[in-house]
Amino acid sequence: MDIHYIHAADLHLDTPFHGLSRMATSDGRLSRLLQEATFTAMDRLFRLCETDKPDFLVLAGDIYNAENHSVKAQLKLCDGCRRLAEQGVRVFLAHGNHDPLSSRLTAMQWPPNVTVFGSTVEQHSIQRDGQTIALVHGISHDSVKESRNLARLFRRDDRQECFQLGVLHCAVDGRSGADRYAPCSLNDLKATHLDAWALGHVHERNILSASPFIAYSGSAQGLHINEPGPRGCLRVTVSPTPDGGYACHEEFIRLGSVQWASVETDINGVEHLDEVERRLTSSLEALVDATEPGCEALLVRVRLHGRTVLDKDLRQDAAREDLAERLEHLQTGTPGIWITDLRAETAPYVDRAQYLEREDLLGEALRLAQRMTEDTAQLRLRADRALRPLYEHGQLRKILQRPDDAHLRQLLIEAERLCIDVLEVR
Repeated sequence: MDIHYIHAADLHLDTPFHGLSRMATSDGRLSRLLQEATFTAMDRLFRLCETDKPDFLVLAGDIYNAENHSVKAQLKLCDGCRRLAEQGVRVFLAHGNHDPLSSRLTAMQWPPNVTVFGSTVEQHSIQRDGQTIALVHGISHDSVKESRNLARLFRRDDRQECFQLGVLHCAVDGRSGADRYAPCSLNDLKATHLDAWALGHVHERNILSASPFIAYSGSAQGLHINEPGPRGCLRVTVSPTPDGGYACHEEFIRLGSVQWASVETDINGVEHLDEVERRLTSSLEALVDATEPGCEALLVRVRLHGRTVLDKDLRQDAAREDLAERLEHLQTGTPGIWITDLRAETAPYVDRAQYLEREDLLGEALRLAQRMTEDTAQLRLRADRALRPLYEHGQLRKILQRPDDAHLRQLLIEAERLCIDVLEVR
C-alpha cells in the first residue's frame, strides 16, 4: 500500500524583501504581494494538504525567516496546522539555523497533530488502520550556529519493518555555500540506512539520490534575484518494491506567488529607442507566456546586450529609468511585471574590420582583445596577472570570488568599449 507525504522547507515566513522598499512603497499592489508572498506560499501548501490528504506533512527547517521570528508568522502557521488537524494530517516540524529551538516561542500551543522535533533525534510512527506504516526521524537545530554533523546521530530502527524517513536541515557536501550549518556528506545520510530523507537549507530543489531517496524541496517562495523560477514543495509517493524496499516518486508543486527572473534582450544593430522599447516589451511578454499559472508577480532584471549606436545613451541612468517607466503598463497584467533593474551591457557599434587594420594604439588594443576572444587560455592568463593583486590582498581575497570564463568575456567587452571611448578621436 502506497504512502503519501508532502515535503516543504525554507518557508522563511514574514521575509521583509530588503532592497525592494522603494518599489513597493510607490506601488500598492506590489507592496501587498511582497508582504504576503511567504504567507501565500504557506496557505497554498495547507490547501494542497487539505485536498490531497497525505499521510503527513514535513516542514524541514527555516520555517521562519529570523531568530526572533514574528508572532504573526507563528500564529498563522498554527492556524494552518489546526486546519490540517481537522483533516487528520500529521505535521512534522524541524527547526533550522534561521529559527533554532533556542528562539522558539514556548507560549505557542500546537494542535495534537503537530510534532516539533527537539535537539536530539526523535522518531514518531504513522499509523493506518492500527498498523505502523512509517517512522519519521528528525532533529532541530538547537542554536543559530549549529555546527554538529547531525546526520551521524540518525539510525534506522531495525525493530520496525516499515518505511523510515529522516528530516534534517543541513548542508550536504558544500551544496549550500554555508557549510557551517549542520554539515554532512551524502555518505553520512546513506549510512543511516533510512529509506528517504526530507532536507532543508538549500533553496534550490535537488534530488541527491534516487535510492535511498534524498531530496531538497527547495524554498517555497523565491526571496531574491538569485532564486529565480517557480518555487514550491514536493509531493512524494512511496511504493513498496519486490525486494522489500521502497521506491519514491516525487512531483514538484508550485507554491510561490512572486517569481524572480532575468531577461536578456538583444539590441545588436538597433539605431532607434522606440525599437529598443519594442524589443524589451517582446522579451517581457515572452517571459509571461512561459510562466506557469499561479504566479501573480514577476520581478525581473533586464540586461540589454549587443553593439549599437545607442550604447552611450543607454548607459545614462536617466535613459534607462525612462525606458523602465515606459514599461510600467505591464504591471497590470497577470502576472504583473516589475523591472527591478535595467542594465546596459552593450558596446558601441563600430566597424571592427576597419579598427583592426589601424596602426595606432586603439588598433593594437582591439587586436589584443580579438586574440583573447579567440583564445580563452590567453584571456585567463592575462586576467590572472591583472587581478592577482586583488586576490593576494589580505582582506579582499576573503570576500572576492574569481570570475568564470563568461564573466571574463563580459569584462573583456567592457574593456574594449572603454578603449574605444577613450582612444578614439571624435
